[in-house]
Amino acid sequence: MPPTTHLAFNRKKQTIDQLSLERPQDLQRFYESVELGLKRIEYRLIRLENSFSGSDKRYEEEIRKYLPSIQTIMRYIKKPVILTKVDVQDLFDSYEQALGDPTMEVKFDMESVRLVQDCVNKILNFLRSGFEEVVDSMSLILNFMKKYCLSFCSVKADSLLETAINYEKTRKEFVLAVSTNLTDISAMADKFESENGIKLSDFGSVARGYAERMEAKYAPYLFMFIQAVQNVKDSVAEVRRWIQEDDSYSTYIQLDIVEKEKERDEVQRTLRDLQVKCSALDHRRKVCKRDISECVSELRRLANKEKSLKSQEECILEELRDIDMDIEVKEIRKEERKKVLQYATKKEREKYDRLISELESLKTKQPGLERKADDIKRKLEFLRFRRELKHKREEQLKEITADFTAADKELRKREKENERLQNAVLKLREIHRYKTSPEVLKKLFYNMPLSHSKNKKGKRKGTLDKLEKACRVVAQSIEKEWVPLYRMLPFHPPRGEENLRVDIDDIITNFMRENQEIQAKQALLRWRRVHTRATLDDLTNTLMYMKRRDIVEKIGEEIAKKKSSQSEKKQSPQRSVRVTKLAVGHPMKLKLAPTAAIH
Repeated sequence: MPPTTHLAFNRKKQTIDQLSLERPQDLQRFYESVELGLKRIEYRLIRLENSFSGSDKRYEEEIRKYLPSIQTIMRYIKKPVILTKVDVQDLFDSYEQALGDPTMEVKFDMESVRLVQDCVNKILNFLRSGFEEVVDSMSLILNFMKKYCLSFCSVKADSLLETAINYEKTRKEFVLAVSTNLTDISAMADKFESENGIKLSDFGSVARGYAERMEAKYAPYLFMFIQAVQNVKDSVAEVRRWIQEDDSYSTYIQLDIVEKEKERDEVQRTLRDLQVKCSALDHRRKVCKRDISECVSELRRLANKEKSLKSQEECILEELRDIDMDIEVKEIRKEERKKVLQYATKKEREKYDRLISELESLKTKQPGLERKADDIKRKLEFLRFRRELKHKREEQLKEITADFTAADKELRKREKENERLQNAVLKLREIHRYKTSPEVLKKLFYNMPLSHSKNKKGKRKGTLDKLEKACRVVAQSIEKEWVPLYRMLPFHPPRGEENLRVDIDDIITNFMRENQEIQAKQALLRWRRVHTRATLDDLTNTLMYMKRRDIVEKIGEEIAKKKSSQSEKKQSPQRSVRVTKLAVGHPMKLKLAPTAAIH
């Protein structure tokens, strides 16, 4: 014999009766126990059928011996179909009275009435008491199936949990089908004895097939036993289908986990791209607003000077036009006098010299005015450029704002989608853990909560431990130094530099829009999750190494405050109202670019 490697408890096969006294060892052995119970029910059903029709007879032969008697009494009751017991009850009563009074004149076939009465009583007795043991065993199996074959999901859950929702719906359908089949067995007897009666349409295809083959549609009650047997068989088949569904449920959930994780990773990649895009668009939008603000302030500041420059430009241009006309006129006079200069008098020569002097003076003055005009034109051109730049930036701002709004809307949508997928993955992992852990069966057996409580024994729900209090204080005070803090914190098992870099990048990427307090809080949460031996001393020692004694003192004050409040509560029975301290973040400071000036 091979050496014994397991306890006897693990080697023996559990039965359905034992499941009431001891927890299932695992789901597979629970399925085996249920299968054994179903086989016992099938065996009992065979014995029940043999008890009804005899071991060497078939059901049809048992029924056919009653058909002639039924046809005989139907002539007395004058009804084409016997639907209820009430239809033949008067005949049964007369038969019983005739048995007690030999002088009573009998006008019916007493043997036929006796056979029909025996048939009715036999069928009703089997429905009410014959199936009792089978129905009780089947109900016990159904209760165990409802207790241990769970979906751990609600039908109102997120549509992403389609497999879990569908299985929960299927599970409820199984429960309803089995319960209906079992309750219909006794309900058929009640219905036959009531005024409503039993009809052939109330039966399934098997019982209706018997009635058609035997041409006995006028007595539907004859096939109630067949329908009851079929109900039990259908219940057994439903439970077996349920076991198959439950057995494959964890595999389908595992496939869903892989699929949803791929979808989540794809959404997260898209989310990171959208975050970068939104950040770039937001930066461009701020630059456009800054440029527009600079242009507006500069144009407002130089509005009066622009008017002065335009006025000066008009004066200078007018003066230049006058000079051009004067030069042109004087050039003509000069040419005219030059022709007669040799015959001119002294006085005319003086006039000619004066004309040449005026021409030279005008020509000397003209370049200076042109330079002034060009200078004024350049200044006015700069102002026109600034105005055009303002209009251009306003158009760009409209386009960028529209793009940013669309990108931000898509970002919010992707964030919600990512959150849904993340929650779905967490829920699917939880379901898979519940379906594959034998520990869950133990908790179900003892009616214990499935999830572990994070609060320690004797600790009031809602209170925080010292380390969590300290992490909150650190997150509020550490600001941008949370990155070096995370790098210096101890980790067990050790965490390499590359993993630390990936952790920091992941926090910065996922919480880009949050302030530094939220980022620091996420970093400390990750440290507590990864570091399996996280203690308050690890945190305070690291802060002391970073020379942040101020934060360590705040932690000590917070813990001391907590202790003092607890001691006050013990001393005074009066209730105290604690007001939470609001954490106010530092406002962001934006540096504006200096505006251009016109010299």
